[in-house]
Amino acid sequence: MSELVIKPFAELTTAELYGILQLRSQVFVVEQDCVFLDLDGVDTLPGTLHAFHPGDGGTIPDSHGAEAGVSLMPRAYARILPEGFADGPAAVPGARSIGRVVTDPAARGQGWGRRLIAEVVAEFAHLPLTLNAQSHLEGFYTGFGFAPNGPRFDEDGIEHTPMGRTATPAD
Repeated sequence: MSELVIKPFAELTTAELYGILQLRSQVFVVEQDCVFLDLDGVDTLPGTLHAFHPGDGGTIPDSHGAEAGVSLMPRAYARILPEGFADGPAAVPGARSIGRVVTDPAARGQGWGRRLIAEVVAEFAHLPLTLNAQSHLEGFYTGFGFAPNGPRFDEDGIEHTPMGRTATPAD
């Protein structure tokens, strides 16, 4: 089993960064058909963290459809924004926002997304957390203590629900 990796942008290897961008492009741009600027510069901000479970490689179709490319995609990934960074409708002062949550299509149904969110919540439970969930995943996030904190909204043709989780006091 791969262990959760949490790194700031400057500590990501080129292979890790390539795999993260490969996964985000595969799911958000190609699979979900959302044309948006994923490379928004927020990945590089001081305080932004990248949490992921490394993948085990394999092939991926090249631009002509042949299984000739190399997959460096992690099994699951999330971007954790700097404390207080206002990330859309879910924003709450002093919170950390979790975004770009994604699972490798080849790893879906194996619990990687659930494991990732559980570990990220455990790591940052001492702070309020927010996220802008795709509305069909609202129940998934509720299981980790998140609750809707605003009205649903459309983003790139997909309905989203702003959600928040209160901080858990340290023992």
